[in-house]
Amino acid sequence: MAILVIRSDDIFSSTLREAGYDVVNLELIETSPLKDLSNLREKISRIAEYDGLFFTSPVAAKVFVSVRKEKNGFHGNIYALGVRARNVLESAGINVRFHPDANTAEEMLSKFGNEEFAGKRFLFVRGVKSLKTIPDLLGAQASIDEVVVYDTTPANIAGERIEDIRTNISIGKIDRVCFFSPSAVERFAEVFGDIAGKIRIAAIGSTTAQAAKQAGFDVDFISPRSGADDFARGLIEHIKNID
Repeated sequence: MAILVIRSDDIFSSTLREAGYDVVNLELIETSPLKDLSNLREKISRIAEYDGLFFTSPVAAKVFVSVRKEKNGFHGNIYALGVRARNVLESAGINVRFHPDANTAEEMLSKFGNEEFAGKRFLFVRGVKSLKTIPDLLGAQASIDEVVVYDTTPANIAGERIEDIRTNISIGKIDRVCFFSPSAVERFAEVFGDIAGKIRIAAIGSTTAQAAKQAGFDVDFISPRSGADDFARGLIEHIKNID
């Protein structure tokens, strides 16, 4: 049986292959910086007004790093959710506040505590479809500005490839699909929703898992950790235990 991964080939897929699993990669969505980033540039021009910045996506971090030219002048805290977002920022020489046990924005905020944020002003750098957990949870005690820097759109995939994967799901050759974001779940439901009952779902984190459940999918594994390698190792162990 093969595992369908809604993501490009990376450490997650290679870890599954090394464990002996057949892996099919399918990128159903793609991200791209907004054509007009003037709003981000304006925020960066007065970045010293903020006590901190939030990044919950590596894509948002990459766009920020590409636009920010001046590496000095900001003395606030920069908070990152997820290893990939942290790595992007740290690779650019930016000091990051990061909690390895936080797998959602809500968990990240709770790990630092309310006193970390109360009465302060923050900038949340995000995508068009990013969840607004941070402003929703902090809005009553802190000032939160938001700046959208990238969009998520359907990827252009040949119809023959879609039909081939659909057939393999229908005949049971592909019996599991792995998701890394609610946006990927949404797109998968649009393309393959009519055969949702024929495949089991593995999701990274509770937010993505909830999106899959709401789409009517059978979620049988939720990775408690946000790292791709942790997700892969956890899924491998899960499959061994149920087989």
